Amino acid sequence: MAEKKEKLSLERLKNYFKSHRDEIKDSISVISYVTKPWKEEDMVDPRVVVYSDMRSHIAEQYRSIRTHLSSLSPGNPIRSFLITSALRGEGKTVTSSNLSVAFAQSVDHKTVLLDCDLRKPNVHRIFGMERSPGLAEILSGQEDLERFIERPVFDNLYVVPGGKTPANPVELLGSVRMREVIETLKERFDWVICDIAPIIPVTDAGVLGKLLDGSLIVVRAGKTQAVDVERAYSLLLEAKANPVGSIMTGVITYIPYYLYRYRYIYAQHYYGA
Repeated sequence: MAEKKEKLSLERLKNYFKSHRDEIKDSISVISYVTKPWKEEDMVDPRVVVYSDMRSHIAEQYRSIRTHLSSLSPGNPIRSFLITSALRGEGKTVTSSNLSVAFAQSVDHKTVLLDCDLRKPNVHRIFGMERSPGLAEILSGQEDLERFIERPVFDNLYVVPGGKTPANPVELLGSVRMREVIETLKERFDWVICDIAPIIPVTDAGVLGKLLDGSLIVVRAGKTQAVDVERAYSLLLEAKANPVGSIMTGVITYIPYYLYRYRYIYAQHYYGA
């Protein structure tokens, strides 16, 4: 008897959704995003949606962040910055990669992405590159910086992988050679973006941050604790790394269906079918 009532209730629920489908859609829409499956021939990880699916609403959010960063401090514009997180697993490398591509898509704006996470570099995986040689070899004098900035990966984007994990990563990042590398890149590029290790476990971001114009903290929705965000922000302030904002990843967005429909039509018109 109970089973029969349960089936009846489910049937009524299905019928309700069918008859009120348009009304529900016009009230609210749950926007989710699933990246395309990885293929061997793909040069860039599908999670870099600004490259793989530039018409998506997520890609548009990265371009919005680009606009906000470009407009910060008009008198003293931020042209070089690092992207870190409180702890690992927040999405900083994917965020760094997407933002780098977004900046590189700007007309006549050369962008360079450095994998400064010398402990666990991952940028090379995102862009289908060899891990070594990379920044670690540049800083230790085994490789020349010019090798990595002769030609772009695509468009206006240049990428310097992390290289082999050195025994003294924080010392290399705080070295005179690192300062010289940053100064050279600032002169040659419109945007210098550094992906670096989380700020709470190690001091790398604090050491590098003082050489750049600013820093960003990646926060994962539903995972990163508020106390960890506060600690990360305090550490960057203490290191004079100029934290200018944070980026939240893993957000489930609820927007009115009519607004989503408008954005879809606009994207179709702007980017083409």
